[in-house]
Amino acid sequence: MSILKIQTSQNVLLEYDLANIGQRIVAALLDLLLLGLYVWIVNFILANLFSVKLFAEDLNITLFIFVTLPLFLYQPVIEYLWNGKTLGKHFLKIKVVRMDGTSASLGDFVLRWLLRTIDVKLGFILLFFAPRTPASEWERTFIILFIIFMIIPFPLVGILSMAFSKACQRIGDRIANTVVIKRVKPYSLDDTILKTTQRDYEPRYKNVLKLSDRDIYIIKNVLEDFNKTRDYKNIIEVAAKARELLDIHDDVKDRQLLRILLIDYNYLGKKEREKV
Repeated sequence: MSILKIQTSQNVLLEYDLANIGQRIVAALLDLLLLGLYVWIVNFILANLFSVKLFAEDLNITLFIFVTLPLFLYQPVIEYLWNGKTLGKHFLKIKVVRMDGTSASLGDFVLRWLLRTIDVKLGFILLFFAPRTPASEWERTFIILFIIFMIIPFPLVGILSMAFSKACQRIGDRIANTVVIKRVKPYSLDDTILKTTQRDYEPRYKNVLKLSDRDIYIIKNVLEDFNKTRDYKNIIEVAAKARELLDIHDDVKDRQLLRILLIDYNYLGKKEREKV
C-alpha cells in the first residue's frame, strides 16, 4: 500500500493512504455511468417534450450547449464544490488533495481537468496530426480504428503515469501538484492515549469541532511525541494555535489543554455521529 508522508511545520509526520490505480479507474467508470445516465435522461426529455433528439442536426445550438455543458464541467465543478470528490470518488472513499495534504483550489481542479485530454483522451490531440488523405484504404482503416481506440475514455497515458509515480499521480496530478488519497482518517481517537469518555461527560470546550481532522491528528501526535522526547516546544506551539483557533483564554496548562481537546473532540464527535 502506497503512503503519502507529509512533514508539518510542527515536525509532526502525517501519513495518508494513497488511492491505487484500480480504485481510481473504478471511480472514473462510475462517473462515466452517471454521465451516461444524464445523457439518456436528457435525450428522453427532449424526445418527449420537443420531439427532437440530443444529437440531431435540427437541435437548436443554444439548447445543445446548455444541456451538454454539465458533461464537460462535471469533474472540476463537482470536485471543487464537494471538497475533492465526485460521485465515483465518494463511493470509492477517495478524494483529491494537494501534495501537502491541504484542500485543492479551483485552479488545481481545472488544471487537472484540462490535462485529462492527455491522460485519458489522447485521441483528441492525435486527430490534429492524422493525415487527411491516406494513400490507401488500408491506411485509412488503420487510422480510423486507431483514433477511435484512442478517443475511447481509456486512461492509457494516465495509467502509465500512475504506474511509474511513487504517489500514483497521473500527468494532470503532477502538473497541478495534487494527489488522490483514501478518505480514511489517518488516526483513530480510540487508539490514542485518551481512550474513552463516560456517557455523562461534560465537554469543557464545546466549540472543539471547529478543529479539522488534520488538527486533531497533529495534537495526538504532539502528545505522543512528548512522551518520548519530553520536549515542550511543540506542545507550546500547538497549544497556542489551538487557543487562537478556538478563542480559549483560560489558564489551563498547555499539555492538559491538548488532552482535554482530544477528549472533547472524541466525545462530541461520537455524539454527532449518533445523530446521523
